[in-house]
Amino acid sequence: MPKEDGRKSAIPSGVKGLVVALIVVAVIMASLYAYTGKWPPLVVVESDSMQHSDDRSFIGVIDTGDLVLVKQTDPDHVVTYLQGQSSGYQTYGEYGDVIIYERYGNPAYKSIIHRAICRLVYNETGGGFDIPELADIPQSQWRVLGMGDQVWWNLEDTVEIYDIGYEEVTIQLDLGGMLAYFESRGRAPHGGFITMGDHNWAYQGSTKIGLYDQLAICREPIQFDWLEGVARGELPWFGLLKLWVTGEAPDNVPQNSVTNLWISLGIIIGVPLVLDIGTLLMKRRGIDIWAWTRKLRFKRTARKDDQEKVDPTDGKDTGK
Repeated sequence: MPKEDGRKSAIPSGVKGLVVALIVVAVIMASLYAYTGKWPPLVVVESDSMQHSDDRSFIGVIDTGDLVLVKQTDPDHVVTYLQGQSSGYQTYGEYGDVIIYERYGNPAYKSIIHRAICRLVYNETGGGFDIPELADIPQSQWRVLGMGDQVWWNLEDTVEIYDIGYEEVTIQLDLGGMLAYFESRGRAPHGGFITMGDHNWAYQGSTKIGLYDQLAICREPIQFDWLEGVARGELPWFGLLKLWVTGEAPDNVPQNSVTNLWISLGIIIGVPLVLDIGTLLMKRRGIDIWAWTRKLRFKRTARKDDQEKVDPTDGKDTGK
């Protein structure tokens, strides 16, 4: 009898493995879509604006090259930094939620992933902005420049908010400049989120000043319909693969992210390879290291056969 070609017999097994892998990937992506309500459900972080260090990444913080889930949510459910400070709610190492939004609601721009600091409400009666969340933090943490009274409604000047973020920066919220911006464009002012990257700050003299988005990145408060979702979860490092392929990786990618990525890939690829090679070498020596799994299958099959052989009327009174 001719010997069976081992290569031919291996083809169905390989096809079966590929099909199983594709099914697993499809189930995972479908689950992520069901959870986030977004497609694609993941975004790659392309800059260091959310990092908590210049040269190191940390699990639990959004760093360059991380993959982050984007979950759809109602804007009313977004917790801002000021609200989180009052309640103790934190995500990614700081108070409040991190949101993903389209600048000016224009999908042609790249989305921004930054922390929601507070909400502005345009006061149509007075012509200024209300910031109700200021009432929930200590008065020593904020003040309105040029005003004798410390109020949070109908503000048209600069509001300073102190000790924000891991660097405890000062945010100088220039509401007068924002109103002037709208006026210069002949547009009615509107409220929305004030946003800022955790890592976006600079020295002004000896003071650390927070560079919130409305200074340059998106001059207007983030309207609620510009919101794509909130950040939930993190797959660290693996987004670097996409950034390298597209040439979008910045020069200051944390070195420990690169190291951790290669170690992770080595484990994912290397462990199955080592197991396959080890199994092959042991078989050549007449040792089947997976024999115990077949014994378990045999025991389960034997138990099932024994159960099927039992007379269903055994021990019962048939009434005859």
